[in-house]
Amino acid sequence: MELSLSPSEHRLLEMLVEKGLVSGWRLSTEELAEKLGVDRSWLEPIVRLLADKGVLKVSSVEVLECRLTDEGRESLEEGLPEERLVKLLEERGGEAGVEEVRAKLGRLYGPAIGNAVRRGWVRVEAGKVKLLKPGARAEEERRVLEEVARSGRVPEGLERIARELARRRQLECTKRRVTLVEPVEPLDRVLSRAVVEVGALTSDLLKSGAWRRVRLRRYNVRAEPPRVYPGRSHYFVDFIEMLRDVLKEMGFVEYEGPLVELEFWNFDALFQAQDHPAREIHDTFRLANPSVGVLPGEELVQAVERMHEEGWGYRWSREAASRLILRSHTTAVSARLLALRPRPPFRAFTLSRVYRPDVVDSRHLPEFHQLDGIAVEEGMSLRRLLGILREIFERIGVERVRFKPAYFPFTEPSVEVYALIKGQWVEVAGAGMIRPEILEAFGVEAPVAAWGIGVERLAMALLGVDDIRELYSRSVELLREKPVPWRLLGR
Repeated sequence: MELSLSPSEHRLLEMLVEKGLVSGWRLSTEELAEKLGVDRSWLEPIVRLLADKGVLKVSSVEVLECRLTDEGRESLEEGLPEERLVKLLEERGGEAGVEEVRAKLGRLYGPAIGNAVRRGWVRVEAGKVKLLKPGARAEEERRVLEEVARSGRVPEGLERIARELARRRQLECTKRRVTLVEPVEPLDRVLSRAVVEVGALTSDLLKSGAWRRVRLRRYNVRAEPPRVYPGRSHYFVDFIEMLRDVLKEMGFVEYEGPLVELEFWNFDALFQAQDHPAREIHDTFRLANPSVGVLPGEELVQAVERMHEEGWGYRWSREAASRLILRSHTTAVSARLLALRPRPPFRAFTLSRVYRPDVVDSRHLPEFHQLDGIAVEEGMSLRRLLGILREIFERIGVERVRFKPAYFPFTEPSVEVYALIKGQWVEVAGAGMIRPEILEAFGVEAPVAAWGIGVERLAMALLGVDDIRELYSRSVELLREKPVPWRLLGR
């Protein structure tokens, strides 16, 4: 049956036949490259191509590669310790005293006696060492030592002996995986039915006339090219960066705050009463060590204390305000910004992680992202805030939004924001005007609008994700299917 070969494959088979390697051999690729006088990097891929065509058989085995130690070289020249013991006893007529043997062999006494007794060559009794097998020699051990000295290889079938010599510090050995090659059938027979195929006619083929002996390779012009996947960032990371770009385009400056926060900034500064249910342990992660932190300046602390005691009518606790937690919303950063007494015009946002002890399911995670913003401007009103929110959502591809009256402890009036996404109205944000009690405590004189967006919820709706855990997936197949967010949203 006709066999199609490339010029390189055909040349390798010709070289093997010329060297007499027609059949009945099994060599490593290193040995084969040495015999043919070629580079192994050229040989190996061609060998594997011929193996795919059933011409050669390729296998992989683990081999021991060893070298002689100083003790091994001494044993090769003068004999192993047990061989020297046999020679000594032969010279003494078949037996010698233990002390005499110890004196003659010195440091080799222990291994010589131990190995000779184990082999049944000698017996020790009544202070004498008696020879049982005159002329005994460690033939296999010597064969291993000689072959290692010559080639660094262990003779086939004697790996156990080599490992024992390594244990006796005669050899130092390492394991290495070697590729072995052997012909499946006589290679001269393969060449007789081979046809050389080339991908293109070259000037050398035309000049030499070799084009008459080759065949042009057929090509399937309808075949699809291989799909290449370039590197890309995670689509949820892209979505977050897109939100950042939108806010910066609208004149907002990004600020960061600590993940470990005082209850003072997370709750108290935002006019949330200390007996509010959200402050209980089931809604907040509290730190165990350290459990409390340092409150800010006394003037601000007293102002917040008055705000709570006069506004809510209870005894405010500094101890509760000093407790450390993992922040439960990024509005804590907005509170810190208000403490700087920003003057209009001032636009700022925070896009970062927050933490709540939720049970993990398709809609909840204990760690997620919030996008919080404030706008400090003269003449700021709820009407203008709603306009800002409409513009934000329009810039990310949401054309229709609705507002519903709501309650939040730190804003009045307050609204919930709903967006029409893929035919469904989805709650995407909360917003409102910062309460005058808070502005008075911070010493901020201009009106302040504030809003917060649940980033994962918005991403799930816009990107068609049904399970929030997919936003953090490391599945390469899943990530390849997801579009780039700003292309999906028409940016």
